[in-house]
Amino acid sequence: MNGKCYKNRGDYVFETLKKEMLDLELKPGQPIRENEICTRFEVSRTPVREALRRLQEQGFVHTVPYSGTYVTRLDLENIKQMIYMRVAVERMVMRDFMEIATPLQIEEIRHQIRMQELLIQQPGFEPEQFYRMDAQMHAIWFTATDKGKLWEFIQAQQLHYTRFRMLDFVTETDFTRIVKEHSTLLEQLEKKEERQLEEALKKHLYISMTRMKHAIEVEYKDYFSGP
Repeated sequence: MNGKCYKNRGDYVFETLKKEMLDLELKPGQPIRENEICTRFEVSRTPVREALRRLQEQGFVHTVPYSGTYVTRLDLENIKQMIYMRVAVERMVMRDFMEIATPLQIEEIRHQIRMQELLIQQPGFEPEQFYRMDAQMHAIWFTATDKGKLWEFIQAQQLHYTRFRMLDFVTETDFTRIVKEHSTLLEQLEKKEERQLEEALKKHLYISMTRMKHAIEVEYKDYFSGP
């Protein structure tokens, strides 16, 4: 089981399916069939039903009577409010970090950006890899200001926001832009330019809504619920 220790087979099925939903391997709106899962994991219906029950409790799947079980679609209004909240919270965290940042912490951010640059130079790199690196960098100022719980809360908003961010990276064609935005954030941190830092952060977090407008309305409209 991928070298990771699980309590039981149901736990393994649950964790695997949940990760695949977060990484968009299992797409919003996609049907989930018990028989196929049983065959794939070589397990009986009992652990599969337990895994699906837990996924439904967390909102990752929903059941339509006389139809079947489906991966939950993304709620765009929920996502917009999460971005609004993140901008409001992270601008305060970065303002606090700017006042107490040590040279070592600044170098850690610089190192993370360099690792991002190296990653996007690799042909065929996975967007999931960039997503993890992006999260590691943003976590630095939350951790440094003793706001780790806030970062954990943001990361825990998986049902809609995390999957939207993954879709953002999956559809991104210019990762150099994101790296440049990270470099701008670092530059403003070092200069202690509070106003410019807040503007750069706001642009960085909101740009996906503008960039993906066509994709949301046309290419990936079936991923979203409602109008």
